[in-house]
Amino acid sequence: MATPTRASVAHDVADDRDIARRILAHIDAGTTDEGTAWREPVGNYLDPTRFADELEMLRSYPSVYLPSAALPSPGDHVERVTFGVPLFAVRGRDGRARVFRNACRHRGMTLVEGPGCAQALVCRYHGWTYRLDGTLSHVPHADAFPDLDMPARGLVEVDSREVDGLIVIAPLHTPGPQAESAMTALADGSPWRDKLLPATRLVAVRPALRPMNWKVLVEQFLEGYHIRTTHKDTFYPIQYDDLNVVERFGPNSRITFPYKNIERLRERPESEWEVGHRVTYVYHLFPNVMVATFPNQTLVITVDPVDIDHTTVTIYAMVTPEVVQRASADPETAQGARNLLNEGGIEDNEMSEGVQRGLHAGANTFVEFGTHESAIGHFHATLDDRLAQSPMSPPVRLR
Repeated sequence: MATPTRASVAHDVADDRDIARRILAHIDAGTTDEGTAWREPVGNYLDPTRFADELEMLRSYPSVYLPSAALPSPGDHVERVTFGVPLFAVRGRDGRARVFRNACRHRGMTLVEGPGCAQALVCRYHGWTYRLDGTLSHVPHADAFPDLDMPARGLVEVDSREVDGLIVIAPLHTPGPQAESAMTALADGSPWRDKLLPATRLVAVRPALRPMNWKVLVEQFLEGYHIRTTHKDTFYPIQYDDLNVVERFGPNSRITFPYKNIERLRERPESEWEVGHRVTYVYHLFPNVMVATFPNQTLVITVDPVDIDHTTVTIYAMVTPEVVQRASADPETAQGARNLLNEGGIEDNEMSEGVQRGLHAGANTFVEFGTHESAIGHFHATLDDRLAQSPMSPPVRLR
């Protein structure tokens, strides 16, 4: 076996043709990208104090909140609890997406419940009403509040930026020491913009509570070592087992999962190479969001920690207008592709749920990640680094 390629450490990611060259070289050599092995203490998944420290740290850094496609028109709004904090996003009449803390300024009632579209945001408890920009516009029986300063009692906004198809929020608590550089890493969408921006149509939103630690769930996206055994009847017939290109840009990663039809590129000049239907890219936007490209849809997946054993996962599925037209013309093929993807997701979740149960078995003191799973090590190393710089308990590491 030839010497494997080391995982890339870069400020950007390679172009599609270079990725294709690297994949074909791996196929010929029987190799995959390699990096540093990692051992993660089991206690870091199960210790409530560690979880509380992680949650506090996560609130101190920026993160991706939503795909822009979830708010296509003025008045559209979506809510989600992020790192234990209820938030919602709404697109204003000026076209700007804003993120607010999801609480009425009267009695704290949750203002937005589920997705919707509205001309104004009205609290269904007492009717306090807010414009789409968050300003307080109407209070029933306002004379009962003689000291109410309406301009000062608008909704509490969370600083956010909408860049390259994603809405990124600033820290929810006091910013951590690397918060500014972390925002820079998320606000530059050059690694993913050409993959995400064309997918303007949101076709499904699927939230689910999963019985696993949030880190276990993140890990399932970051390696292809499991393709043959976990997905033997779904992905393995069309993809390669244990063959990935791994790239890092800042705290983030991109893992490329090739399809077997990529070998057809050998028959064409490189100037004609297109990989859209020949690879899946998974972008891990640290800490808790995945952008995954598939031949006919793009997913933005948010991973929200609940407690040591539970995580809320929300999948936003988006397509291009052309895919909508093709699906209308050939609904059976479109449904078949969705079914394959859903079946693969079920298989991944079954494995992760099994891991979570196994963590409680007391058989292991650490979880082993090999050199072919280096993106997971990068995730844990970045998490440890941020925890170490936060004024909390230091991360547990194996000696």
